[in-house]
Amino acid sequence: MLDLGAGGKKLAGKESFRVKQLANDSETCQPTGSWCHSKVNSVTISRRLIGRFQAHRLATTSKRLDICAAQFAFVLHAAGIRSIKGWRCLEVGSGWVLTHSVIMYLLGASAILGTDLEPLAHPESLRSAIHASVKSVVRDILAPYEDHSQLRTRLDNLISTRRFSFRTLAKLGINYVAPFDPTTHQLPGEYDFVYSNAVLEHVPAEDLRPLLQNLVASVAPGGIMIHCIHLEDHHDIERAPLAFLAADARHFGRGVQASRGNRVRSSGWRRIFASLTGVQSRIIYEWHRKDVALPPRVDPSIAYTDEEDLRASHIGVVIEKSR
Repeated sequence: MLDLGAGGKKLAGKESFRVKQLANDSETCQPTGSWCHSKVNSVTISRRLIGRFQAHRLATTSKRLDICAAQFAFVLHAAGIRSIKGWRCLEVGSGWVLTHSVIMYLLGASAILGTDLEPLAHPESLRSAIHASVKSVVRDILAPYEDHSQLRTRLDNLISTRRFSFRTLAKLGINYVAPFDPTTHQLPGEYDFVYSNAVLEHVPAEDLRPLLQNLVASVAPGGIMIHCIHLEDHHDIERAPLAFLAADARHFGRGVQASRGNRVRSSGWRRIFASLTGVQSRIIYEWHRKDVALPPRVDPSIAYTDEEDLRASHIGVVIEKSR
């Protein structure tokens, strides 16, 4: 049995790495009659249909294999990582399409675990993510980090897979756990590499330090975490990326933070990373939105150093654990 921490569910054997997609829905209503069963079934079906649509949309756009390969290669280059071959990898917040976990497989990771706060993943969408991509681009982008012939063999294996499921992925060394909340629990085992992309900005600000400290505890000595954080207002990234800075804190609770972003600025992230024990952190990139106006009023609850801090749109951080 694997224990996810005090108060957490115990998961047995291989089942600990296999999501049971309907667990939450089946617990939302006790079986008190046919109406209740009908309600549970309709909610379950609706969630599944919405999730499947979202997964398919992402698989043919931002979660395409070639696009995510470019993202991942950029981050490895910026962090100075030459290879993750043989590493035990953890992805935090895998989302609807497990493309980044598949890239870790292509690069020769020995074991990959994807996690989510809720069971979102639709493994069948990976076929679209792979076949919508330009295969030679995937190989060429990742070639600096793994032998080209090995990349070709693994990619051909993915291309020939007719249907992806959690069982199929497990055979590739990719497993998935959800629901899992790293704010309150630690995963068993140790990982050489922990990765998240556009995830931490959705975590309520008060939960960030305990979440990150729990992740630090899961990193093996000498291991590395990379977090790519998107600091813009997710309500309207293109037209009003800084609008949420004006929102009254009284109306910007946990749910709004999870949706629009927690509004922590670059300086705040640096303070959080510096407060973590047993690790060293460094920023590997930082971008700013200088093409849009700041709101005329910034809510006083937001901590920042200057205008450039307010305009920060993306940062990437490497966190290294001493041996």
